[in-house]
Amino acid sequence: MNEVLQIKLGYVNTAFGQVHYREAGGGPTVVLLHESPLSGVVFEKALSFLGKHVRAIAPDTPGYGASTAPSRPLSIEGYASRMSKLLDLLGLNEIALVGNHTGASIAIELAANEPERIKALIVLGPPIFNEEERNEWLIKKKHVEPFQLSSDGSHLSRIWKRYQNRWGADTPPDLLHLATTEFLRSAIRYEWAYRAAFLYNAAKVLPNIVCPTLFLTTEGDALRSNHEKAIELTPTAEGRLLSFPHGQFPLREPRWFSEEIVIFLRRLGFIQQENNATGGSYV
Repeated sequence: MNEVLQIKLGYVNTAFGQVHYREAGGGPTVVLLHESPLSGVVFEKALSFLGKHVRAIAPDTPGYGASTAPSRPLSIEGYASRMSKLLDLLGLNEIALVGNHTGASIAIELAANEPERIKALIVLGPPIFNEEERNEWLIKKKHVEPFQLSSDGSHLSRIWKRYQNRWGADTPPDLLHLATTEFLRSAIRYEWAYRAAFLYNAAKVLPNIVCPTLFLTTEGDALRSNHEKAIELTPTAEGRLLSFPHGQFPLREPRWFSEEIVIFLRRLGFIQQENNATGGSYV
């Protein structure tokens, strides 16, 4: 299966504006929610692998990517409510849900509130913050410094360096370019979802999840320290800790990321075992 699947781009018209999404494949549905302030583009390469086994859909969170921005900042509960309406409009009644960082917060909220719809949950970067961490991020503005345009264009290099500092000096230029351009699309709204994620109490919600849950964490993920705590808090959870020295797992290693998802969902029976899938690479 070496062919590259075509990625379909589409919009859904909702009461709160248009939601843009990417899609590939067919069969049981897996919905993937991205980290902020990026978009579903971070899953684009992974969709080509996942689409060989499932219908994989990666929407842009409202206000990010090509989705219509809300008129005011939303809470994680607000983002989850809008994603729920999107799933309704797409006619998706039983899905597996994947969430990365901010997308993980939205996915956790959805899984807790809609157990009849969310049949499996995969979390990358468990979003658990204590009060000290929230103050560090929000009050001291460690992660949400104001965005300002500059007449000489120096804000462009600041964003580039921001990601280089956070993602590592060895980050390939194409990934820095993608992150910088996606950041610019949200611009003055870039921190809205950050604030929502830092204010969200995931630790209170995780015990309410009843679907099979996988915490899929790399050693280099910025939220790696929450891995064991998240598993302990979630009654239905298991964990997989990968010896990969970076975050941004779906973006940097789309094939490996997709294989982990497929293996987990096959084991649950969400994806049917294929006759030739007896070992080795699954995607």
